[in-house]
Amino acid sequence: MNFKIILDGGLLTITGRVHGTFSSVFLLEDDKRKVLIDPGHIHTIQDIENNLNISPEEITDIVLTHVHLDHAYNSIFFPKATIRIHENYKGKDYKKFGPLIGKAYQQMIDSWNGRVETFKGNETLFETIKIIYTPYHSKEHVSLFIKTENMGNLFLPGDICMTKIDFYDIMRNLRTDKVAEIVKEWAEKSDYIIFTHDTPYKMKK
Repeated sequence: MNFKIILDGGLLTITGRVHGTFSSVFLLEDDKRKVLIDPGHIHTIQDIENNLNISPEEITDIVLTHVHLDHAYNSIFFPKATIRIHENYKGKDYKKFGPLIGKAYQQMIDSWNGRVETFKGNETLFETIKIIYTPYHSKEHVSLFIKTENMGNLFLPGDICMTKIDFYDIMRNLRTDKVAEIVKEWAEKSDYIIFTHDTPYKMKK
């Protein structure tokens, strides 16, 4: 399958007022499937529409690293896509996010309407995406190792390693926890590290 970056994610911090995140959005496609990975939140919908260049109905699958609105909310706009997510998403009380945000979560989940296929971790989707269960950011969080035709092997750590700065700290041994072990293991097998809140990093071989 070919890999395309629809939107590079990022972080926005304005001290004392706003702390915002917007997730990267990716497309994997071949003759059979068009797979969105983390379709993002509503405030990036214009960029996604400009860069996707296919109709929402053509998206066959959405793979979510985890259920946070900045990664998952735009799934509501792809009515024919199968939502693929770790089974632990079912056990969360989304009302705890707040009376308004909780409703946004419920709206999103209701829109999936029986189109959910769950995984446990360690599966391979479409002979291309290796699921790595990494419940260190949220209990349903997964990282992905993706074999592509156009960019080689990609490691998407998700929000356990969101930016190049996080990655540099791990590779310089400033972090030695379980997350660091996982990131190092899969980075060694990869041509690129693909971040959820930064631009990609090409590994030196």
